[in-house]
Amino acid sequence: MKLSEHFDDTEFICKCGCDKSIKISTMLIDRLEKLHALMGAKAIYINSGYRCENNPYGFKTDAHRKGIAADIRVQRKNGEYYTSEQIAEAAERVGFGGIGLMHPDSCHVDTRNVDKYTNDWWHGDETNGVDYPYKNHTFIKGTKFDGEANNVTRETKHKVTVIIDGKTVFESEV
Repeated sequence: MKLSEHFDDTEFICKCGCDKSIKISTMLIDRLEKLHALMGAKAIYINSGYRCENNPYGFKTDAHRKGIAADIRVQRKNGEYYTSEQIAEAAERVGFGGIGLMHPDSCHVDTRNVDKYTNDWWHGDETNGVDYPYKNHTFIKGTKFDGEANNVTRETKHKVTVIIDGKTVFESEV
């Protein structure tokens, strides 16, 4: 079943071989679509979506078991892949609450900040087993993503005129 323009429910079934699935969070799909647009992606590949109780990569309180998480790779239109750090930055910008680096070119994303979960924020590096302990941690570095290239920012000039007692005392374009 089609979940959105770029995602289908079959992409999120458990990869352990059981082919089980669960209702996937609409917020997860919405944010994945926003990520797709921001990054100007050719495709976002779901490495892991839902994880059943028998999946060796899951654990009891796993966000994947709740249908609110995905491990992803993002392909550029030229066929190359974004790095995990670039995906993490874009994921933070579109509002994902859980983000984990999976070097070199994958990233865990989840919607724990809006969907019910044990904690509302997590940043980490799953490759090195590091949790960033402070909520003020950010992956944002100011990257200009391919999806932003088409959105040219136009500077609008405004004329400001200050009139006191019917006399113009100041005029400028800002």
